[in-house]
Parts: sequence; structure tokens; C-alpha cells
Amino acid sequence: MTIHRNERAFTLVELLVTLAIVAAIFGGLLKQYTSSVQTARDQSIRIAVQAQAQAVTQSIISDLRTLGNGVPYDQANFQIGENTLVDPTVTEPLVVAQCTSSKVAFRLNETGEVNLLRSDFNPAATTEVELTGIEGLDANDPIYISNSVVGGDDGLYGTIEEVDAVNKVVTLNLGYDASPGAVFNMGSIFEEVPIVSYETSAEGNIVRDSGYGPVIMAENAQVNFDYISWDGSELVLPLTIVALVDSLRSIRVTVTVRSQQLLSSGVQHQVTVEQLVGLRNLNLFY
Repeated sequence: MTIHRNERAFTLVELLVTLAIVAAIFGGLLKQYTSSVQTARDQSIRIAVQAQAQAVTQSIISDLRTLGNGVPYDQANFQIGENTLVDPTVTEPLVVAQCTSSKVAFRLNETGEVNLLRSDFNPAATTEVELTGIEGLDANDPIYISNSVVGGDDGLYGTIEEVDAVNKVVTLNLGYDASPGAVFNMGSIFEEVPIVSYETSAEGNIVRDSGYGPVIMAENAQVNFDYISWDGSELVLPLTIVALVDSLRSIRVTVTVRSQQLLSSGVQHQVTVEQLVGLRNLNLFY
């Protein structure tokens, strides 16, 4: 009987030792698993922030590379700052007055849609423009007309009052601004060209606006713009028409995005992407 009691006691000790070993092993595995989960989560956060910063940067750069597309500012009678116009600023591909270190604003036919005049248009005689198509055109849209493709030197800026979809006729609001004496022959180009802007909002987000209200591109983020001269130096703000015409050749875009979630260390992950983009239209013209 004594031997049996000793065997039972020995077995209980073994069980306790085994449980202690199992608990230690399990604790180690749990710690390793928790660490692996935290590492994977942190890596996921870093990748997401990096991807978002890159995506926003590429979106801005893509637009900047084609800024001014649709604005007839290279026409002899519609040059940047043309003093024969009522409002010379309508010729600016980059909207000088709105450009700061935290905002860039420019004119751009972002859809790429181009319509042609079906008949001659004399803005001094009528506000109705007959077009080959009216898809995507709506009241209050800003538009430009250029007669460059038919050998002219003129341009016109205006806004749409009404669109007649049946007859494909657009009526312009009064107050358009055109080259003096301009007549736009059949075949002239008609394009919708809104002002597109990117900026850091007061709420601390990067937003894009093309006339329909700001759209958030990235939360917990900011964008900065440096306006670079042909010799690589930074232009002093505020920008001027003279600087736009004579000096501006590129814009340095710096996007900083911070993670919505905290890393396991308790801090936000931050990514900064910087890229210099040449202004193709300005570089080609000047």
C-alpha cells in the first residue's frame, strides 16, 4: 500500500511539472503569436500609408503634367495676361492668385472631351454655339473656344447658360471674354475646362476640387508645393504673371500621409513622398 501511495504522489508531481512546462511553452507561443500579429498589423499599416501617399502624389503629378490643356493661351490674341481682354486672368493655365505653398490651382480639360463648331460663331452677334456634340456639358460649366485648328489666333472664355441637347446648341452666359473682333469658324475647338485644385484642408486632409466641391484624397495628410524656376531655384510667393511666363518650369510636390491607426509602439506611421514634375505645356511653349 505504501508503494501505491508513493506512486500516486510521484504521478501528481509529474503532472504538476508537465502542466508548468506546457504553460511555459504555451505562454511562449502566445507571446510569439501576439508579436507576429502585431508585426503583421504594423506592416499592413505601413504598406497602406505608403500606397496612399504614392497614389495621391501620382494623381497630382498626372494632372500637373497636362495643366492648361484646353486653354488657348498660346494663341497670338489670347496670350497669358493678354491686356486686350476684360479679364486677363482667364488666360492663365496656372491660376496665379490661388497658388500657395499648400494649394495649387490650374485649368484643365480633365475629361479630354473635345467638340467642334458645326457653323461659324461670332460672339459679337450671338451667344448660341452649334456643336458636333454636347456630351458632358452642363449649365455653368466653364468653357474655352479656340480657332487654332482653322488657322486663327483667337480664344474665348465663358460659361454655359443653357444646353439644347436635341439641337446640340450651347448658349453662353453674357460676360464671356474673347479676343477683340474674334470670329470662330466652323471646325473651331470647344472644350470644358474647369479649375482643378489640390490643397491641404483646414481639417488636415488632402482634397481635390474641380468645381463640384472638395473630394478627400487622403485623411491625416498634407501637401506642399514649391514653384521652381528654370535655373532650379524656388520662386518667391506669391506668384506673379511675370514669374509664370518667364521663370516657372516645374513644381515640386511633397505629400505627407499619417496612418489612421497607431502602430504597436503607440505612434502614427508617417510617409513622405516628394517628386519634381515638369510643366510640359509651359516648357514647350516658352
